[in-house]
Amino acid sequence: MVASHASIEDGLAATPLFATAERSTIVELARAAQRRTLERNELLFAAGGRPTAMYVIDAGMLRVFVSSAEGSEPTMAHIHAGETVGELGVLDDVPRSASVAALERSSIVEVPARAFRIAYDADPAIARRMVSMLAQRLRTVTDGLADLAYLDLGGRMAKYLLRESERQARTTFRLPLTQAELGRLLGGARQSVNQAGRSLERDGLVAFDGRNVSILDEPGLRLRAMSSGGRFE
Repeated sequence: MVASHASIEDGLAATPLFATAERSTIVELARAAQRRTLERNELLFAAGGRPTAMYVIDAGMLRVFVSSAEGSEPTMAHIHAGETVGELGVLDDVPRSASVAALERSSIVEVPARAFRIAYDADPAIARRMVSMLAQRLRTVTDGLADLAYLDLGGRMAKYLLRESERQARTTFRLPLTQAELGRLLGGARQSVNQAGRSLERDGLVAFDGRNVSILDEPGLRLRAMSSGGRFE
């Protein structure tokens, strides 16, 4: 079951983009907004579509992806609870550059484009937070490109497991993704992801029990996340 904030106002106020906005700004945004539920794999918006709203993820997880002519759909990023998506397209009013769909049943708050533009123009705190967020997204994209260029699949998996451990604040945690979903994120086939995971296990760095993961040797896993130890692609 999706667990969301008691009110749209509370959800917006807890979002980093609006955390320093005036309360009056949040009240006006909440009046214009509506809550929606997305089922697993349901599309939020498609690449090429007109940006009619921006979205706050209240609970659940979404994926940002592109579709190739060959039919593959590599994942560009994951959007977790408390994060936003679609705001940049609303501001520059150009067609969506990627598609977004739910990875699991998710609750989102939809803020119409006009309401968001009014809030952005009226409250400088939103613009300041957007600059910081866009800088972080640029670093994430740059890091991802560097990982694809310099790390093998095992190294990329090690790095992902460390990030997920930090996000969940525990060393034993449940993977939110299937092996196929991991492959779309890390740039490898499902079988290759399986092989990479077994390699990390053989090295004594992690232990898998289905989708449950225990990090056994964090320093060793960090070293593996900075090196290429045989390519599984």
